[in-house]
Amino acid sequence: MPEKAGAAGEPVRVLVKAMAVLELLAEAPEELSLGDIAARLNLNKSTCHRILTTLAAGDFVERPSAGSYRLGIGAFRIGSAMARRLSVRDRALPAMRDVYRKTGETVFLLVLRGDEAVCLERLDGRYAATHTLRVGGTLPLYLGAGPRLLLAHLPENQFESYLAGPFQRRISASQPTEAQLREQLSVIRQDGYSASRDDVEEGVTALSVPVRDHLGAIVAALSLSGLSSHLTESERPVHLRDLFDAAAEASRAMGFRDHGRPAT
Repeated sequence: MPEKAGAAGEPVRVLVKAMAVLELLAEAPEELSLGDIAARLNLNKSTCHRILTTLAAGDFVERPSAGSYRLGIGAFRIGSAMARRLSVRDRALPAMRDVYRKTGETVFLLVLRGDEAVCLERLDGRYAATHTLRVGGTLPLYLGAGPRLLLAHLPENQFESYLAGPFQRRISASQPTEAQLREQLSVIRQDGYSASRDDVEEGVTALSVPVRDHLGAIVAALSLSGLSSHLTESERPVHLRDLFDAAAEASRAMGFRDHGRPAT
């Protein structure tokens, strides 16, 4: 039975329904009809029509053709403003603290900056003095778990450009060859995480997983680093579970919604 317009809490319920309409239109690959929207959200058609009309008045919804609806420029303006204000460091920090509390090891957040990975945040764990990378410090993309994770997910043209340029100018011949690096990155893409040992520092192991933004793009690498005697192979599944849980939390804070899409 339809609720009376003046029922207590009705404005809040209508707002919740309006948000559900916007979420549905945001996820739809093409415009939807009134009947489609009402059916998918289990709404009365007249209620759904009133909501759509109100949203359209504010440019949050538009009608590309008679009887069909899609997101409007108003939703784009708000979304763009929110995207500009999202700070991956601020959004990821609570998740980083979770990993730190669970493991007691050092946690890093790295992002791509040009041809390098820069450390945005670091939470010091046990034996933190063994880690030379500081906040604001950088690493080449071929060196370390976090940088290689970011490199592995570059668009193909950027990836090939990096290998043809900055990678060829690497300072140490002891670093991996191009063939070895390609193989390492292929494993990272397949596994969905990156691992390194004795790479940046001797006796240190690091694990890294991706943080995604509202579009699903990888915007940061969340890394756990500690003495290899602490981050053992036998305990890796536990550490990876903690890292992936934290990365999922950070990604949700960045607006990412995982609807079963495979990791890329």
